[in-house]
Amino acid sequence: MTPLIETHGLVKEFARGDIRVLALRGISVSIERGEFVAIVGKSGSGKSTFMNILGCLDRPSEGKFVLEGQDVARLSKDERAELRGQKIGFVFQAFNLIPRTSAQENVELPLIYSGASRAEQARRARESLERLGLGGRTEHHPSQLSGGEQQRVAIARALVNHPQLLLADEPTGNLDTRTSLEIMKILMQLNRAEGLTVILVTHEPEIAAFADRVLTFKDGEIVSDEMGSSGEGVLPASLLGEKEGKDS
Repeated sequence: MTPLIETHGLVKEFARGDIRVLALRGISVSIERGEFVAIVGKSGSGKSTFMNILGCLDRPSEGKFVLEGQDVARLSKDERAELRGQKIGFVFQAFNLIPRTSAQENVELPLIYSGASRAEQARRARESLERLGLGGRTEHHPSQLSGGEQQRVAIARALVNHPQLLLADEPTGNLDTRTSLEIMKILMQLNRAEGLTVILVTHEPEIAAFADRVLTFKDGEIVSDEMGSSGEGVLPASLLGEKEGKDS
């Protein structure tokens, strides 16, 4: 079976004045359908740049990025946007919800350009929220929800178009430990039970431990590609405590 993702010699170069900065230095990797992959590394290691390319938000300076057999690097900006809307869901650390709209309206956003009727958009958004246990929160605004509930709304929004790939960028970064555990259980369930491919960027080893595979970035290169510790779905014991000072 063809891998969901293949990259061949990815290079990404940025210009900072007269200085050229290599953010990625020849990344070649293959990710199968249904994998749960964590990408780790210090700030400036290239992991976020790599994630942006996988999310069709940016293009490599050199090399190939193939998604479901299609060379994405050759697509136009509009074609990449269309592909992104059809096949990729995003979850971010800051939730990125619109404050003055309800949970349901936030989840409906990816459907605006789908061609679905207004009634169909509302139905699919409600179903996605119910799937995340938020059927009773559809009319609540983000300010009326806890951090964990806001992240579940963000996950519902990411799933409303039934993507092939879920990209999660520090999805537990603004959450306490107990709520982080709840969010990671959701991601594991989506991966294990539904076969959704999940790629997670994190700087926390405890979060990376949920993944089946861990890619470590350093100076724009992959310096290790190892199996994670959750091959049998065991939740990391280090996440069973609770941090102080963050709202759940």
